[in-house]
Amino acid sequence: MVQTSSSNKNLWVASSDGDLERVQYLIESEGMSPNDKDSNSYTPMHAAASYAHLELLTYLLSKGGNINIPDDDGETPLFVVETLDAAKFLIENGAEVGWKNEEGLSAADQLSEDQPEISEYLYSLLPESERPPSSLSQNNDNDDEEGEEIDVDEIENPDGISSLALENFTEEQSNYLMAESEKIMKECHEKGEQPDEKLQELVENIIKNGLNFAKNAQAQSSSDIGNKDLTNGDDSKRIREE
Repeated sequence: MVQTSSSNKNLWVASSDGDLERVQYLIESEGMSPNDKDSNSYTPMHAAASYAHLELLTYLLSKGGNINIPDDDGETPLFVVETLDAAKFLIENGAEVGWKNEEGLSAADQLSEDQPEISEYLYSLLPESERPPSSLSQNNDNDDEEGEEIDVDEIENPDGISSLALENFTEEQSNYLMAESEKIMKECHEKGEQPDEKLQELVENIIKNGLNFAKNAQAQSSSDIGNKDLTNGDDSKRIREE
């Protein structure tokens, strides 16, 4: 039996509220459908997806809900998700990640400004040819963020650099890269900004640090060799004089 407090809700409000009992009543007793559109072409599928009511979405799908049903703007429920869990649920149940709305935008394009995390997830499912350059750059930066260490072989190893010094430097730079990447991603997410430019600047600084380290180590090595030659020269002179 539908509770009195929810008996006046229409299908779309009940779906937005995640009121499964009321939705079941309207569909099973009143003959309504998960694909019915309101005056704004909004469906229960859109409403449940927008508010991440996954249990309700499961029920709607079982009653014939079309996971790719478009509204009048050509936007499917995937276009209105606000959580990563909801996006993943829709994808796992057949949502078309490459679907384009009337403006020729995909859900990933549409969500890029307000929901960057969801947008990047959706872009990652598209072929590279359909991803914007910023997304491809972001994927590469994420590889670094997830713990890929700087390749020691990519930094020149001049004679005289100890393995321990090089290892310590590499570990320090890798930890710095990871920490700063996480900081940038968090700040940009909070501000609704794209992190690409800041992440690229961070990587460039890491490369500069590596080059400076190699240059300083090489200079120190040359200095040590010069001092050693001078010392040996004095010893030889002392021996000859004796």
